[in-house]
Amino acid sequence: MPEPTITSKSLPPAMQPGAVKTSPAGASDAKPAVEQQIPWEQIEAKPLRSPNFLNLKPKNPNLSLFFGNRAVGEKESGLRYDQLIAMGFVPAKPEDVITNLGHPCPPSLCRDGRIMYGDLILLKIARVDYIGNQKWNEQNARLRMKKPGVTIEGGGKEHQNADGRLQPTQALNVPDAIRNKVSMYVPPLAEVDAATKDNT
Repeated sequence: MPEPTITSKSLPPAMQPGAVKTSPAGASDAKPAVEQQIPWEQIEAKPLRSPNFLNLKPKNPNLSLFFGNRAVGEKESGLRYDQLIAMGFVPAKPEDVITNLGHPCPPSLCRDGRIMYGDLILLKIARVDYIGNQKWNEQNARLRMKKPGVTIEGGGKEHQNADGRLQPTQALNVPDAIRNKVSMYVPPLAEVDAATKDNT
């Protein structure tokens, strides 16, 4: 009976059973190298940074992006989403955005032609409307803080550079006889800074 043509005898010497494997450089790989643990002192302290997929940018520079709540609470109320749509926001599409590195939107965030992350959905709005709203909020906050008698004459820089500050003589409603004997002491800013440095 003829021998089969494919046997271990017909293999090249390097592939025969029991042959010692060699690397391309000719070194023997018969004994695997024992891995040594890197000592704790030689390990560099560094965090494991996960990529920020949520920091997306609009392709159109005249648009602003905003992650809004799509579903809130146990019953997943869509009231907040409806409010954002009524304000002028529109769901952003994956082709509207890119990552910080210029890559397309990650597929794991895309669902039904929209960009969703858990209960958040990415919305877009005209930049002039979004920045205009932020400016309006800032102006209203400044107006609420402005009260009679609180504003300082001149800029804040001039006030900080002054050697001394005005004495708040009208801070307490006391008779003139007592006010002439006792007065409030307001230290200059240089003295306050020096005392702060000594305490640190």
